[in-house]
Amino acid sequence: MVKYRFLTDEELQGFDEEFKHFLIANGLHGEEWKSMNINKPNRAIEIVGLFSDLILDKVYDKTEYVLHTGDKHLKVFKFFKEKAVLIGVEFQGEGVISKENTIKFIVDNASQMLLYATSKNFNEEKRNKELHFLVNNGAVVTDEKVFNFLSNMKGLK
Repeated sequence: MVKYRFLTDEELQGFDEEFKHFLIANGLHGEEWKSMNINKPNRAIEIVGLFSDLILDKVYDKTEYVLHTGDKHLKVFKFFKEKAVLIGVEFQGEGVISKENTIKFIVDNASQMLLYATSKNFNEEKRNKELHFLVNNGAVVTDEKVFNFLSNMKGLK
């Protein structure tokens, strides 16, 4: 059973060399891997699941910021080792939050924005699961720009 999800075939192709090294490190060379795929397909699927988890853990370990947007809201998260900070914006005006020039849209419509912040503590083992949950529900990995902008607006340090 995978911790996160199986990588897609396209994603696996992007990690072809890493996957070969992973197989070798686990005692599976070319012919043994081919034989396992034919004779023990369930075991081969387990191996792909382990590799998928390894790759996603590496990606999530490096991820600091994720952004989730909707028509009327924007939520940006900053992940630390044992805590995540959320800064959110709810647009209370007519229309939807612009996906392009989002920061300018927020500034131009500041009087119609509800800005809030909160945080969530967790142990270090749960950090990546929290990130995966958000990504699995539509959040995307981003840089610090939106978080820092909203943090300054909110007066957070």
